Amino acid sequence: MIKKILRILLWIPGLILLLILLLFAPGVWHRWVTYPKYEREITGFQKLRKEPVPHIRLNTYRGVMHVHSYLSHDSKGTLDNIIPAAKTDGIDFIFLTDHPHGRLDTLPKGYHGYYSGVLIEPGTENDGFDTWPLHPAIIDWKLNKDTVAKTIVSKGGMIFYAHTEEPHNWSNRDFQGMEIYNFHTDTKDQSPVPIILNVIINGDKYRHWVMREFFDEQTPILARWDSLNRIRKIVGFSAVDAHENQGFRARYLKDGRIQWIGPNAKAVDTMEVKFWNKWLLSEPDKSGWAFKWMVDTYQASFNYITNYVIADTLSTPSLSDHIKRGHLFTAFKSLGDAKGFQYYTVNQKDSISAILGDSVKINQVKTLNATSPLPGQFRLIHDGKTVNISTGENYTYSWSDPLQKGAYRIEMHLKLQGKLIPWLYSNPIYIY
Repeated sequence: MIKKILRILLWIPGLILLLILLLFAPGVWHRWVTYPKYEREITGFQKLRKEPVPHIRLNTYRGVMHVHSYLSHDSKGTLDNIIPAAKTDGIDFIFLTDHPHGRLDTLPKGYHGYYSGVLIEPGTENDGFDTWPLHPAIIDWKLNKDTVAKTIVSKGGMIFYAHTEEPHNWSNRDFQGMEIYNFHTDTKDQSPVPIILNVIINGDKYRHWVMREFFDEQTPILARWDSLNRIRKIVGFSAVDAHENQGFRARYLKDGRIQWIGPNAKAVDTMEVKFWNKWLLSEPDKSGWAFKWMVDTYQASFNYITNYVIADTLSTPSLSDHIKRGHLFTAFKSLGDAKGFQYYTVNQKDSISAILGDSVKINQVKTLNATSPLPGQFRLIHDGKTVNISTGENYTYSWSDPLQKGAYRIEMHLKLQGKLIPWLYSNPIYIY
């Protein structure tokens, strides 16, 4: 009997070790096999970049929308985290969406203006809306949602639907746009345990590929967007929904103790500094963190998917005006920077008659044209149906077959490990 017990006791450490190996095996395989392959392929793809001839006489600005800072209950983000990430990723503007702390929401709040050349515009995420009043305002969230939307829009602000996998009043005539991709939405069908284990193995070097593990094309959301665009213009944009809040951090308190912050920026414990935990701590960084291990970071989020706004200047009036006009496309920047992409129509005089987001008479359209800084497969989507797919590795696209009225948008797909994956989504050109 004693021998059997001893055998069982000896087996337990081996079983635990085997379980650990099985849990970490996918991450180890990714680190040494899968991700290096991806990296080589994408590096080669990015080397194919060619700067297109500029046909649209406006500037293109990279930006992220639906971002949270310390003003949100579920974030501790400050400029010390946000601005270096933006500068590293070539981000020109950030449209914040901090949660309100009460039913009365005063804007502007928090960060507002230019910081090291990065423009920040404050806004709010609440009741299913991404809201940017664009002027001093007090929003009363006790009011009916549609009343709030009408008030904001009537005064020149922007109201877009957030988390479009959830129910909304799609018949509301005041909302101007919607998220056609939201990173948080994309994570909802994933178990967190494999991702956390993957981050432990690969977060230092391949965090961008770890984030790609979440990706599923948001087909139902895109279909809804297309259906709405048959009725009226609905601007589509991508939401990074960045919080930098999934992980563990620690900071010293004034009394010398250490406070631990866990997922969703919630305090989980406060303790004395002892020999057994002191080795985890370092000198506090600019934000005061003596320990920091994050699954998500602003830098990874800002580089993952990016909005590109075609506008006159890097200013809130210009950007917001052109966003509302649909002069925007979005792309997964970690796969390749899409700055330089253009989508426009040409008339019988070979002049540009419309760009993405514009409405144009059918007799003013001879061809639909697109150019890209990187090669890929162009797909022309008319009122939700794919009507043409380019062949070969193209930098340019032209469609001159007989046109019908409706909304025409462009998607670009690229090959990764032999599979075509979405890279870029444009807003439509509306032909009437």
